Amino acid sequence: MITRIFAQGFKGLDFDQPLALRTLIMGRVGSGKSSRSLALALLVTGGLPGTGIARTNAEIFKAVGNGDSLTVGVEFDDGVTLERSYKRKKNGAVGCEYRNAGESVPKNLFEVELDRRGVSIADVSAFLALSDAKKVDELFRLFPPAGDVRGLNASILRAREHISKIEGDIRAKEQSCQGIAMSIAELKLPAGSLPEVQAEIATAEREYQTARDDMVREQARLEHEAAACAARDQRAGEPTGPGVGQQLPLRSAARRQPPLPFSLSGQEPSRARQNGAQVQAPPMNTEVLALERVLSALERAGCEGCAARMVLKREIKLLRTAQEAVNG
Repeated sequence: MITRIFAQGFKGLDFDQPLALRTLIMGRVGSGKSSRSLALALLVTGGLPGTGIARTNAEIFKAVGNGDSLTVGVEFDDGVTLERSYKRKKNGAVGCEYRNAGESVPKNLFEVELDRRGVSIADVSAFLALSDAKKVDELFRLFPPAGDVRGLNASILRAREHISKIEGDIRAKEQSCQGIAMSIAELKLPAGSLPEVQAEIATAEREYQTARDDMVREQARLEHEAAACAARDQRAGEPTGPGVGQQLPLRSAARRQPPLPFSLSGQEPSRARQNGAQVQAPPMNTEVLALERVLSALERAGCEGCAARMVLKREIKLLRTAQEAVNG
């Protein structure tokens, strides 16, 4: 911390001003209030900020010097002093000498010591003329943080990279959502609502079951007729009259039995067959048409690969094969 400002021949004044942590300087006009702050600015910056005067030694000496020499300096709380002295030579040139604790040092070492001790001067007018980014840099220079500034910059860069990655992921997900939306728009759904489709499927299943029941009844009727024909053939083949005891050729019941149009494995005979009653079933073409109507309803409902559709196709094929055999 600076504890004292002193100057000799600065604007015609010699002063030695002690400083505390906070110092308020008051006085009448021309008493040297601004001279103390300007002397401190000259020591730290090597110029006169806010005055518009160039930073050459000759111009500075001409503006605030007096006689042939000018000295400004500060003292720190450890007793070390830093001084900047200007002297006019015989040829009129002005030179500057830098002293650290009374010993002459090069300019760069003098500035390094000022920086090490954290001494800096803010030019408000010049600061306001800076851009926002440079204002931030200047504030960091004037008030360096206690932490690692380089580490802070690295953290900022990593955060920016992470933000860029997140933005890329967001763009990729947005493109995926657009693709899904386009696929949904191009999807061709069956007509009607879901309850309507379910009702149509239920109707198709009922028609399919009715067709199967008709097929079972038709099979029972045909089997009953075949059994009756076999019984008649057997009675007709028994010997009667004068030729009793002779072996008469018997007509085979199997020859007289009409071929079955189809076979349903695992199907139990209907009650009509068990009771010996003959039930009139619809013609086979009607059954095929009924099954084809059920198949068409299933296809309209979107059942392209369901088991019911495949079973229906198989049954229609069997019915047509049996019909061709009968007609043949």
